[in-house]
Amino acid sequence: MKCLDVQENIIDMLSDEISPEDRAAVLEHIRGCPVCREEYQLLDECLQLCSHSETEACTCQFQETYWEEFVFSVHEKIIHEKFERKFPFRVVIPVFASAIVVFTIGYFLFIRPKPQITAQEGTPRLEGGQYEEVYELTPEQQEEFIRIINQRYGQ
Repeated sequence: MKCLDVQENIIDMLSDEISPEDRAAVLEHIRGCPVCREEYQLLDECLQLCSHSETEACTCQFQETYWEEFVFSVHEKIIHEKFERKFPFRVVIPVFASAIVVFTIGYFLFIRPKPQITAQEGTPRLEGGQYEEVYELTPEQQEEFIRIINQRYGQ
């Protein structure tokens, strides 16, 4: 048997609500597993203490139903405790935030192009057009050409 199955059956075994075959399998597992043995001893001691003090103090009729409900609630808590795992926000959020900071710093240090590369000096060239020869003119000739075009087309 697996530890989870044994721990679910410990309370049933302590309250004599288990078949002899299952009882033997649980006891065999408890002998070999220190975790389940500790769980068994703890529950056994708790039930013995609770039933002993309750028996001496009260002989009321509700005692049987109370202990049945108590054992059932403990059994349910054990089952839900094993399966319900909360999302580890305490770990995930700091790791995610750290990763964002590292990627941002890495981008600014290594990937982002330098301002000297992005800012190109001079005017962009229009290749393969009818104005290709304009780029072969000196800066003074280019200014004169632009002034003539602006006068002709009214800018």
